Amino acid sequence: MKKQNSLPVIRIKDAWLLRENASQHLHELWASKGDVLADDKWMEKRVAEYQEAWQPIEKTILTGMTEILELSFRQNIIDVYIAPWFRAFSDPMVIGVMQEPDVFVDTLTHELIHRLLTDNTTVPHETMLLEEWQKLFGKKHTFGTVVHIPVHAVHKAIHVDLLKQPERLKRDIAANKKYEATDYIAAWDYVDKHDYKEIIKKLKKSYEELSEKQK
Repeated sequence: MKKQNSLPVIRIKDAWLLRENASQHLHELWASKGDVLADDKWMEKRVAEYQEAWQPIEKTILTGMTEILELSFRQNIIDVYIAPWFRAFSDPMVIGVMQEPDVFVDTLTHELIHRLLTDNTTVPHETMLLEEWQKLFGKKHTFGTVVHIPVHAVHKAIHVDLLKQPERLKRDIAANKKYEATDYIAAWDYVDKHDYKEIIKKLKKSYEELSEKQK
């Protein structure tokens, strides 16, 4: 196994500028009458709750994903911005505020896997990974599905083999089905049918080959 670089510092932060601008506009569009946008005090409490849930298993999860993929994060600091009315995405990393802290941990893990896959020290950050993943998993999938097949394979390994909490995996899949996240559901189906460990083996080989091409 390749030696891993030091793990990044994960900074969970109230995205107050985003909150006072984009979140405010979204609140005006979508909030029910009488709803109040989260203020500084509420956000401070929420960020503290998320930090408290994340920190005890932060090293385990970060070490696990880097060892599973044999990749290292390119960045040594990753800011995780928390803002109302946002869904989660990985670059820049923004996560909403409505998830309970334990679920937030799984969402943050999901987004960090995205970041590790796309911004690591093995391949240049501009590498066209979509084309590579289409070769591995097939071109028939939607963009949303093909980019989540590797994420879900690694996340399943974390849930089942690392944390030994398969109930988290079941909760994740159930939430995707509840909200009819079709691309995510299709990715989970692929992972289930093709074995997450085999998918990870293909990913590791793919990154090794891409790295060799850069030399």
